[in-house]
Amino acid sequence: MTNEISAIRDLIKVLNDGVKFYTDAKVELSGSGYEAVFQEMIDVRQNALVRLQPLLYAREGEVEDDQTLRGSLHQAYTDLLAKIKSNKAKTYIVQLEELEDRTLECVKKAQAEAVSVDFTIALNYILISMQECHNRMRSLKRNVA
Repeated sequence: MTNEISAIRDLIKVLNDGVKFYTDAKVELSGSGYEAVFQEMIDVRQNALVRLQPLLYAREGEVEDDQTLRGSLHQAYTDLLAKIKSNKAKTYIVQLEELEDRTLECVKKAQAEAVSVDFTIALNYILISMQECHNRMRSLKRNVA
């Protein structure tokens, strides 16, 4: 497996982490008013997956459905923190903003490894949308009570 394919697979796993984490946060914070924002974050990640999975399939003959161990542990940690902290929404938003940091880092790593034009174009688009997600969550983190 090339570095390019490995980096794309890693990014897809992190995007899958995000879809799961935001989906669970949406359920945990149901009625909080954050559901629409979380759904937007899920949609952006799913759109990124729709761009990457066919390219990966064309190269490798299979898609990537896994998540990262780090993502699963981070989500479990957040669930535990939310149970013991008084402000559940703040706990989730702070941890989701960290997920945004990790996602941006992973996109940039994939960009650095990309050699094919199709992956480069997809990653350039994804970076813009992920940067917007990051900025949105950073703003929410600053404003959460």
